[in-house]
Amino acid sequence: MVINQLYAQYFQKSKLFLYPLLGFERGLTAPEEVYFSWEGKYAPEDQKLIVVYSNLTNPFYQTLKSTKLSKHRLLKEIIPTMNDQEIYVFDFSSYATDWDNLIAGRYSKLSHKTKQTILDYFERYSGNYIYMHSFLFPNKWFKRYAEILDVPEELLVEVGELCDKPDWKKELLTIHDFFLPYSNIEPETSEHVPIPSCDRCNDQGVIPKYSHISNGVCFKCYGRKKKEEQRAVERQGKV
Repeated sequence: MVINQLYAQYFQKSKLFLYPLLGFERGLTAPEEVYFSWEGKYAPEDQKLIVVYSNLTNPFYQTLKSTKLSKHRLLKEIIPTMNDQEIYVFDFSSYATDWDNLIAGRYSKLSHKTKQTILDYFERYSGNYIYMHSFLFPNKWFKRYAEILDVPEELLVEVGELCDKPDWKKELLTIHDFFLPYSNIEPETSEHVPIPSCDRCNDQGVIPKYSHISNGVCFKCYGRKKKEEQRAVERQGKV
């Protein structure tokens, strides 16, 4: 199969590059969406893959959950929501180097083993397989993409990648706390565990010098500590 046009629409990089690394067979119940981060909970640097499943009564999903999802070696927690969804958090710290390359848009720098696992997830020589191959091995496709774009091949070689970088707004899960009744992972202690300080923004939640990027929001903590302090003040005011 030959690529005749660019993959124009944005697609979740977390879904097509990272979800396959969980090892689930294609054709099993697919997640509703996949994310790199979770507002107020996990920043991209935390290396946590957020996977959202819906249609929970589906027998295929129930089988997947009981046989694979709930027993996965990378699973950190499962959080049910009041929207008839379940949110799975997987710890990808064992893929630290690949994760850092991926969130930076350096898809060609992924390890060979990771690349092969990703490609094996897709039906061989299908449209998705060919596009993913071009993103993972751009050196084999620079000439073809240069023909499509009508630009010098050297220009693409200089850029080095054939896939756009992650869009952090689209790769961020946002859900109101109201819809999160509890996590099914029991805490080790019943005592309140304070949120750790953020050494990047000094717990301010924003970094003024980066105000031109997402209004300066701190991508490491998303202002978690500051939001918790605000909630504490609000709770005291209601007592």
